[in-house]
Amino acid sequence: MHLLLSNDDGFRAAGIQELAQSLLHLGDVTIVAPDGPRSGFSGAITTTQPLRLKHRKTEGRLRIYSCEGTPVDCVKLALNTLFADQRPDLIISGINHGSNEGICVGYSGTIGAAREGCIYGIPSLAVSLDDTAWSPDFGDSIVYTQQVVKLMQRIQLPPHTMLSLNVPKTKPQGLKVCAQSVGKFVEEFVPSRDGRGKDIYWMTGHQRPASSEDRGDWYWLREGWATLTPLQLDTTNHGWIDHLDQLAQQAAG
Repeated sequence: MHLLLSNDDGFRAAGIQELAQSLLHLGDVTIVAPDGPRSGFSGAITTTQPLRLKHRKTEGRLRIYSCEGTPVDCVKLALNTLFADQRPDLIISGINHGSNEGICVGYSGTIGAAREGCIYGIPSLAVSLDDTAWSPDFGDSIVYTQQVVKLMQRIQLPPHTMLSLNVPKTKPQGLKVCAQSVGKFVEEFVPSRDGRGKDIYWMTGHQRPASSEDRGDWYWLREGWATLTPLQLDTTNHGWIDHLDQLAQQAAG
């Protein structure tokens, strides 16, 4: 078995390094990750300049490379160079330093890297820990990642589907399979001034679900559960297509 790991925190990040060591018993592990932090890059790709892939080290069954680009660049470049002749059996993005539930799915570079693997038809998993402390404990995240990896070895994911695992900061109550929450960020910016007295704005804020009845990943993660959510490439609202078609025809007539 050969696993490809990436992230948006950089190849030196503790999350990806600890995860790689924990997976070596399964086979060969290759890390291809950004050369520095790339949080919030979502599905961004680099089209205006060339990319460099740098071999950092090989240690037994572990190979580590860094890439100057985005998380998606890392996966795309790896699949077209290192894995051009033989695809990896599984792609894991993470362990991210911070959660990626709810609306964060749309912003996350961690999700973006796993989504790229999904685009190529490779079983892909994004893993995120709801802890932004300087030195978080990735122990539970590794345990649940290994549990999900075992599941992925036994089943075949539906076409164009990837998995997203979020792990709480506290000891998880268990694993909850659930939908993605819908919501938005509030109190997003803190105003300040730079050294010349000019206005600047620091992005911050927190996520708020669209409904108090939400029982998606945002809710269960805050209830202390590790959450597992199937995400798909197709974001079409299929239930509204026929109605939209009728409205469009009426507007045209």
